[in-house]
Amino acid sequence: MRRVDVGGFELRVDVQGSGPQTFLCLHGLVDRLEIWDALAEPLAERGRMVRIDQRGHGESDAPEGPYTREDLANDVIRVLDALEIDRAILVAHSMGGVIAMTAALEDPGRVAGLLLIGTTGRCNEKVASWYERIARAGETDGIDGLRKAIYGEKSGKSIVGDAQGIAHVTRTLASLYSDPLSEKLNGLVCPTLLLVGEKDPMGPRASEILAERIGDARLRVVPECGHWVHVDAAQEVLEDLDPWLKDMTT
Repeated sequence: MRRVDVGGFELRVDVQGSGPQTFLCLHGLVDRLEIWDALAEPLAERGRMVRIDQRGHGESDAPEGPYTREDLANDVIRVLDALEIDRAILVAHSMGGVIAMTAALEDPGRVAGLLLIGTTGRCNEKVASWYERIARAGETDGIDGLRKAIYGEKSGKSIVGDAQGIAHVTRTLASLYSDPLSEKLNGLVCPTLLLVGEKDPMGPRASEILAERIGDARLRVVPECGHWVHVDAAQEVLEDLDPWLKDMTT
């Protein structure tokens, strides 16, 4: 583990493996880099594997807000800069997928491909209001407020991070209602693999819409899986990843 300066604040970064191919892993809301444990070693066997705690999450810093999706995407590019990596495949889950797609639109030369797991490019008014309630809970009641707002009063799940920072990040997701990312994806041309669980609460349709918009995309719905495909079906992720990687290089 190391800490990387990304422009006045630091993110916690883990780097494993070596080789010409780099995989940079981006977790979802209120997760942290450990969520990639099941894929970390296999990805490190296929190249260099980088995973980060995104701003406000885990042990990374939380700069003063508010944030935009472009701010979070810029963090990704600055990590690549700090590690002297020219291009990377962004492996991203849920919120991380939003950031990965934004990074690919903002700086396409730095993104060799996208592996997007259980993500979306837009949300409706009801979901945007839910994100706003989460953000307010974090602002008023800290980490415990976030936990209750996301998982419910009786949940035993824990969240590690800065509540104010996570609140700012959450509002970048709410912006998918007023400023849908999916409307901009016709300009996205990098090879893209989309995986989504059959039982993902967001529904496979969210990933189908992305596949329809992105020029070079393939999609697979993973049977009997929920939102965390990379945790619950890591081997299936690898079985889809390897032929996709082979096609990218031939």
